[in-house]
Amino acid sequence: MVLACAHVPAAEQDAARRGVLTGQLKPLNSIISDISRQYAGRVIDVESKRGRKGELRYEITIIDARGDKHEVLVDAATGSVVAQERDWPTQPVSLAQMARYIKQLEQRYGSRVVNAEFERDAQGKAVYEVKFSDRPAGDMKLLVDVRTGEVLHPPEPAAAQAPPKSMAVMLESLRPRFSGLVLEVELETDHRRRPYYSVELQQPNGFKLELEVDAVTLEVIRQKVDD
Repeated sequence: MVLACAHVPAAEQDAARRGVLTGQLKPLNSIISDISRQYAGRVIDVESKRGRKGELRYEITIIDARGDKHEVLVDAATGSVVAQERDWPTQPVSLAQMARYIKQLEQRYGSRVVNAEFERDAQGKAVYEVKFSDRPAGDMKLLVDVRTGEVLHPPEPAAAQAPPKSMAVMLESLRPRFSGLVLEVELETDHRRRPYYSVELQQPNGFKLELEVDAVTLEVIRQKVDD
């Protein structure tokens, strides 16, 4: 079974394998097969999420026989659907409301918002992922509640944190495992202010491999293939 896109970091894959071996988690292939039958469609995307207690979940996108797209949140332990798109009532906000949110954020953090994208978190809650510019360790990202404009997981004051590895060192660390022509490399910061590198590699078959690499540990935390 081939997915058009799978957002399951290597660390999550290792944890899932251990969970399957111990009987704590259901195999992902089995979950995909069950969901495909249940919705009479084809799974085109799988993304790993974590619940409020750290439990592993999968956000799965299916296209049914009519071409309609469905998104469901599945518990990795039981394979049961815990939420689906129709249960997620909150929709994106209007232009005026978004402008108010951005003004509040820019005043609070003293930096300009350069990107805001509507998403769902691990509980299916509607959020905006907001990116700021002009940060010393790269761009900073925050998650904002769509309904209230409140910042989820506000960044803590800068603590003693190991500095990010250089871009050259990070690229060298990828060479035993990954190859391709470099399209883009960028140092960014996630919503918890952890620095990471975003890397795009052109593959020999014409596909594009996108990697996210922890800038401190050099662990590949996310990989995605686009055509």
